[in-house]
Amino acid sequence: MSFISKLGKGLKGAVNAVKSDEYQVNNVKAKCIHCGHHHFELGQAQLNTAGMTFLNLDWANDSASLLSCKKCGFIMWFAVEPKKTV
Repeated sequence: MSFISKLGKGLKGAVNAVKSDEYQVNNVKAKCIHCGHHHFELGQAQLNTAGMTFLNLDWANDSASLLSCKKCGFIMWFAVEPKKTV
């Protein structure tokens, strides 16, 4: 495979990756409540509590899923894992 064809394949993959950054939560498409954008970065955050931190058991706390808007940066928190739309 030539360099040019590999480059084209890589760019095609990058374009497809951009299209697959839309999510849904409980079968509802996620939409930024600030700007209305539909493209997000998925992340995780640990929900620390004072008691567990005092006992040095932070690892045992629950975590939340985050969707960060790619347009304005607004972060939405979810107790369930968002699923990528197809």
